[in-house]
Amino acid sequence: MSRRRLTLTAGLLTAVSLLIPGPAQAADAPPSGIGQQIDTAALNAAKAAGLETFSSPAEKSYRIPRATGQGELNSRQTTAGRTIWAAATYCGAEVGAGTEASPYCKLQSAVDAAVPGDTVRVKSWTNSTGAWEAATVRTSGITIIGEGDPEFAAVNQYAGRPALTLDGVTDVTVRNLVLTAGSAPAVRITKSARVTLDGSYASSWESSGVTIDGASSDITVSRTYVNTGRWTPGVPGIAVASGATRITLAADALAASGIVADGVHGLDIAGNTIQRGCSPAVDVTGDSTAVNVQNNVILDANPVTDSSLGGFKENCAEHQPAQPWDPSVRIAAPASAGTSLDYNTFHLQDGYGTLPISVSGAPYTGAHDNLDPTLGGATGVRKDKYGAINLALVKGSTAIGTANPAAPGQLASDFYGTTPRVSRGAAEYLGTDPTLAVALTAKLTTGRAVQVTPAVTSSRTWVPVYLDWGDGTTTYVSPNGTPVTPHTYAKPGSYTVTATAVIETGDQVANSVKITTLGSHYTAYGPTRLLDTRTGLGAAAVKVAPYSSVKVKVAGGALPTSVTAAVLNITVTEAVNGGFITAYASGKDRPSTSNVNFTAGQTVPNLTVTPVGSDGQVELFNGSGGPVHLIADIAGYFTRSASSGYTATAPGRLVDTREGTGTARGQIAGKSSFSVQIAGNPTGPLPGSGITAVALNVTTVGSRGAGYLTVYPSGGQTPVASNLNFGQGQVVANSVITPVGADGKIEIYNGSGAPTDVVVDVVGYYSPDGASSYRPVTPTRLLDTRSWGKGALARDNYIYMPLGAGYPEETGYVMNATVTEPVGAGFLTVAPDPNALGHYQSNVAVWPTRPLVSALNWKSGETVPNLVQATPGPYGVIDFWNGGGGNIHLVVDVFGYYDNS
Repeated sequence: MSRRRLTLTAGLLTAVSLLIPGPAQAADAPPSGIGQQIDTAALNAAKAAGLETFSSPAEKSYRIPRATGQGELNSRQTTAGRTIWAAATYCGAEVGAGTEASPYCKLQSAVDAAVPGDTVRVKSWTNSTGAWEAATVRTSGITIIGEGDPEFAAVNQYAGRPALTLDGVTDVTVRNLVLTAGSAPAVRITKSARVTLDGSYASSWESSGVTIDGASSDITVSRTYVNTGRWTPGVPGIAVASGATRITLAADALAASGIVADGVHGLDIAGNTIQRGCSPAVDVTGDSTAVNVQNNVILDANPVTDSSLGGFKENCAEHQPAQPWDPSVRIAAPASAGTSLDYNTFHLQDGYGTLPISVSGAPYTGAHDNLDPTLGGATGVRKDKYGAINLALVKGSTAIGTANPAAPGQLASDFYGTTPRVSRGAAEYLGTDPTLAVALTAKLTTGRAVQVTPAVTSSRTWVPVYLDWGDGTTTYVSPNGTPVTPHTYAKPGSYTVTATAVIETGDQVANSVKITTLGSHYTAYGPTRLLDTRTGLGAAAVKVAPYSSVKVKVAGGALPTSVTAAVLNITVTEAVNGGFITAYASGKDRPSTSNVNFTAGQTVPNLTVTPVGSDGQVELFNGSGGPVHLIADIAGYFTRSASSGYTATAPGRLVDTREGTGTARGQIAGKSSFSVQIAGNPTGPLPGSGITAVALNVTTVGSRGAGYLTVYPSGGQTPVASNLNFGQGQVVANSVITPVGADGKIEIYNGSGAPTDVVVDVVGYYSPDGASSYRPVTPTRLLDTRSWGKGALARDNYIYMPLGAGYPEETGYVMNATVTEPVGAGFLTVAPDPNALGHYQSNVAVWPTRPLVSALNWKSGETVPNLVQATPGPYGVIDFWNGGGGNIHLVVDVFGYYDNS
């Protein structure tokens, strides 16, 4: 036998009855009169099981900046210099040009291209993790601003390197960026002057969020959330080294950490909210001078709101070595003479015994310092950055309206950009509704639709809520927990749904949830051989043992990791015993369905549309008592992102070489190929352009020798793959999904040494304009006439399946049809019923006309499977016709469906 492709010999054509998973029973009398209906409850249950839900609780709400302050940070200011664009996404090598249409994919490329006076604008990230990059700025006089929500993340991928370093620069402003690193500061400022870090997020795992060296001066860190990842002894949120001069830290929020300044000359710490850990919130050491600490809200970390960071007192005592619980503010003796402490508010945790302020080792209280018995409310600090900090002031807080407006370093607007600035801490009091929050639940309903339920918490009886669907459309909705009418996206993909609650004072709270639509689009690929156990391709060069599996690697490598399902042509050859093959997602339970059925010695192919496991693999189970060789060729794959959608057509004949339909009349010579026009073909009908792949049923008839057919896009070489295999005189059908060439054609190659007739029926096509996306379901058995209690399916009779009745959005179903125990030769026709379901329900005998197409063919006693992509037609009903010479048993398994909503 050829190792390159599969062929059959006449000796392998013995028709032997074989097992299909499922119970068998004796046939009853054949049904009479109108066709028989099946119950669709199993399919409906499989659909419902896959409806994913995404949610974000109220405590993850975050404040929306007002029109001033923070809201101005990312405005498009007119500058004398150029605007250079970066994309905030990962790339191996630079591919951008620095324009808005073609931004640099590396921040480093953008800052290297900038000259004094230029502005670098950073677009929000385009993937889930941002840019894995450590960037260094060495050009003075430039501005770096994040676009929109601060979603740029320069995540350190190099051990010990900050996400952003400002090295030896002057007059540099960095705004509206998310900067994270590991085992190094998120932001490091060295030998620089007149630098501002504003409105940003700085987080590092077990290292300081921001460090300023002793050679730097006139540095401002404002309206920035600083998070050290989790509480760690000796790791402050902001560290200022000895020798630094004129440093301003204002309207910042620090979680489970604090500020350490050693020998700093000129330090203004104004209007911050600091939820300290074991170490002080503010620790001034060395010979620091001209230090002002005013208008701050300082809280003890506690197990309720700070559980994720863990900087509360119990952890300090249990740490090895044990950590003392220090005062909230500590001023060392050498710095005491030059330090001003006043207008600070402290919330002390019961039982902690916290000393608010220690100066030169002794307790101290400023004239306007006070204690606050009310703990602030937990709130999100930035979109998708929740933190563990009580940032929101609550009614009754002693911090409300008591700030010193003349405090050195005090900003005119707060952490969120709110004005006027009258309260202590980073966040101004939220009007008369400090409880304002919004929760969000999103449930997928169909392939491209999502239903959202917002729930507002508020002291008001009515709060307007607006939904931003993440695709450029918004909707005003009721906030009372009522589900919103499902929103349908134009294309499948990932979207961020945002609910915003607005009160009349202008304050806004939002919450977001990222959803990925259920439906998948198709990408044509290949055909390419992924597995051949005869040669060792993709697995060991050994037969698959009885009742065991082999895995096929699909996702990853040449194919994206986001593949949800793969179109595989699976071929069994050199089988010792009869049996079946079941294809399913790796890591999932094996379903009680089958994809390929075979007898001893047969070579049998069948197309499958199989979900891919989280490890990127598909598992093929040999349900036979003997070993088999398995071959798998991929023809394409599905992903939950925009590509090509499906359009179902009524089954139509494109080619019949016996009649001269679609090509010259006469058999196709051995070792030769012929073209089939797909684009623009009136059968279907098929559009004149845009088709990326076509779904076919291909049949070989009257072959004069054994061989195989390969279907592939025109314009390329014949691939090392096969779609169906046949023996001399055998009638064999197989489903094919094949890419279409640039000229709108496909090629069909006869790999036999002898001529054969070929019949091609079309059932649908894929294109960028296709409205239907694919949704796999858990493989489910819909029908087994051996056990359904109504007996075998009689000749010239049919079984109808109202799979789409009541679901007009469902345009096609992917099923495997298997005929077994046939009495005489015949064929199966699968087609939409032209009559309304009401005729059947009222028992009106409206006998449909069977179309002149076939889905599979058999000889007496054979068991033959084939994949069927069936459209339910205008009435949602699919007919399965027995076109044979006697009774047959029919098994139907469903693997997924297409829908256009």
